[in-house]
Amino acid sequence: MQQRRQQQGQQRSSQRLFTASEVAEFEYCPLAWWHEKYEPYVEADTEDLFAHMVELEHEHGTQATALPEYQVLEQLLVRRGAFEDGRQRHKEHADEVAEIEEEQLTIAGPSRATRILVITAIVIVVLALLFIIASFVITIH
Repeated sequence: MQQRRQQQGQQRSSQRLFTASEVAEFEYCPLAWWHEKYEPYVEADTEDLFAHMVELEHEHGTQATALPEYQVLEQLLVRRGAFEDGRQRHKEHADEVAEIEEEQLTIAGPSRATRILVITAIVIVVLALLFIIASFVITIH
């Protein structure tokens, strides 16, 4: 009986217990979780991870993003917040572009179509005045 309890105790101690955060990480991306636990990528610098992603893109072209290795690298970089700076810069740039476009719309004069319409109206009015003057000249003589 005592021997049986020792065996059960050994089995329990050999079974790994996972924390709630580890379970949540696994649920988010099982592949990234596994690689975080067992792969050397976790220890690599962010620049090295980016460089390896670029190598994969050069080797595999557009299909690189479908590779599990590429996805793991991407997930690791996301978790490190490596893309946050780029996202923030992109958002700032997009906001600046939107402001510039808005200013151009308010500052810009009439559009080309409006200008053509105004010129056409002026030409018609001038021609009408010329015909009226010509009719007076003809009736007087």
